[in-house]
Amino acid sequence: MDQNTLVSAGHLLVKALDETDLKPRLAMWVHATDTDIWRLWIVPPVGLTDKREFYRRVSEVVSKNRDDLGGIDAGDTEMVPDSHPAMEGLRGFIKMAGLGNIYFSGNKFNDYYLPDGIILRNVL
Repeated sequence: MDQNTLVSAGHLLVKALDETDLKPRLAMWVHATDTDIWRLWIVPPVGLTDKREFYRRVSEVVSKNRDDLGGIDAGDTEMVPDSHPAMEGLRGFIKMAGLGNIYFSGNKFNDYYLPDGIILRNVL
């Protein structure tokens, strides 16, 4: 997927999640260069720690909004805890309560290397 498509589709999914109780505190596309796959990392609301429950609920949102999401599937998402080293590094780096798109390449956040990414929201 090209990056413009990732941003617009990611924004649509985050907006759909915002309409539920799954409002992401962080949403960020991360590119795995070894597999050439983009994953939408999502830090869920405080208190949601069960990955199975998270993916079930994301799947429901995706199913209800499939025609509007530009090809994003629940399998394109990854629940990331706010205790993840990269999230710790992003905590004081960029704040963006609304939706935007901040591109980065070849950065370390709290000594965790992320090759390429696009931050859509960060309110950690």
